Amino acid sequence: MSSTGSSSPSSATEPAYTGPEYREAAARSADPLLHPDPWKPPRAYRLVFGLARLLVQLLFRFHVDGLENIPRPPFLIASNHQAWYDTVFIVAAFPALPMIYTMARRDTVFNRGWKRRLVPLFGVFPIQPRHGELDEEGVSSVYQVLQRRGVVLIFPEGRYSHGRELLPLRKGVAHFALQAGVPICPVAISGTDRLRPFGRIEVSVGPPVWPDPPRWWTLNRRVVRLVDSVRRAILSGFEREEASRGPGPLRRLARRLRRPFRRRAPPPQPIGPL
Repeated sequence: MSSTGSSSPSSATEPAYTGPEYREAAARSADPLLHPDPWKPPRAYRLVFGLARLLVQLLFRFHVDGLENIPRPPFLIASNHQAWYDTVFIVAAFPALPMIYTMARRDTVFNRGWKRRLVPLFGVFPIQPRHGELDEEGVSSVYQVLQRRGVVLIFPEGRYSHGRELLPLRKGVAHFALQAGVPICPVAISGTDRLRPFGRIEVSVGPPVWPDPPRWWTLNRRVVRLVDSVRRAILSGFEREEASRGPGPLRRLARRLRRPFRRRAPPPQPIGPL
């Protein structure tokens, strides 16, 4: 597995279209807790995630499939969510540049001065959900990262799922993609809900899901359709993992046990004289 390659900011193409919400947010002043340049990550980010890439290879059977599907930045990553440390494995699977941003609650993760100094070094920016919706500052941060050709990781389930089950996806990731005109990179991660040394962790990256350019910004129908496409893309990642893994020894044994026993044909009888 190689995750050192990256596209430079100059090689990325401009979005084909952008929405009014994106343009308005990109023009606002940035949140001071948002790291300003995704292509120049802080030293702490490079050190911690460089070490994480090494440790996941040494401590787990870490398998990544579909790296060729990663689009050029900017883009959004939409992944299923099994445990709080999923981010470490996803960042370890992707190229080192640009840095991958994530969001966390302002009232809990950023509620101390030392947290406000430390947490942004790892690409985390604050949000404050109200009645299921993100606050204006959090939404602006998402668009500003994308405007700077960065990558934002979102867990659209909103809470933890188990195994290969997938909870209903929230619409935020599709709304962001439609407004910013960027693709969604679907990711299926498995094995982190039962983390153990030398256990198998699989990350499957599916082909990017591109939003249709909305002509009149009738977003509701397009958002629902795009969310459904992302859901199907994540579920297909589980199917790719299953196919690449092949039948294990227990499955092979079960297949053998299910085969009907064949009766041995009786030996041929000698033919007597006519």
